Amino acid sequence: MKKKLMLYLEIQQMKERGFSIQQIAKQLKVSRTTVYNYMEKTPEEAFEWVNSLSSRKKKLDPYKDWIVAW
Repeated sequence: MKKKLMLYLEIQQMKERGFSIQQIAKQLKVSRTTVYNYMEKTPEEAFEWVNSLSSRKKKLDPYKDWIVAW
């Protein structure tokens, strides 16, 4: 979760320093699509998005107790 927030901050900083999309993607080892997606988000949107990732439902959540007991 923190990695994604840190990635967002790095992308924003590199954007402010004048790096191109391709340079940012290459240096951070992410796709250009990822860079575009992160650049479109405001800091508030990015923070909400990262927080929503931890509360997502998983397919096996209904079976968690059974699996752990097994």
